[in-house]
Amino acid sequence: MASYQTKVKGDKLYHSVSEGYGAPIELFGFPKDGETPMSLVNIALASCVTMCVQGYFARFHQETVVASLVDSSYDDGHFNVLISINHNLDDKMIGDILAYIDDQCRVKSILRDDLIYNIRLVENRDL
Repeated sequence: MASYQTKVKGDKLYHSVSEGYGAPIELFGFPKDGETPMSLVNIALASCVTMCVQGYFARFHQETVVASLVDSSYDDGHFNVLISINHNLDDKMIGDILAYIDDQCRVKSILRDDLIYNIRLVENRDL
């Protein structure tokens, strides 16, 4: 299992810059100014869900390129996640993908147990 680390420099009120594995990420205290710590949590969850979808198709269908779009929002203890996939989906596959996400999404697994996740999956041929 990987170990993760970062350094974050704070230089003024409600402003920080990360030093991690890629390009520095500038964070603000308010969404109108740019990304916030909470938006990064939302980004992390949506990105992990996206990677789980790709992992599911690679593992069970030997498909390594499946277009998807994850739209995620957070408000008052609720994450609403809509996954759109450019692939034929039936009820069984939808259930299998959602179960795979529930089992494999490491970001979701480290968040508080009392958070509510409304994760939906739809077929979208326009991706």
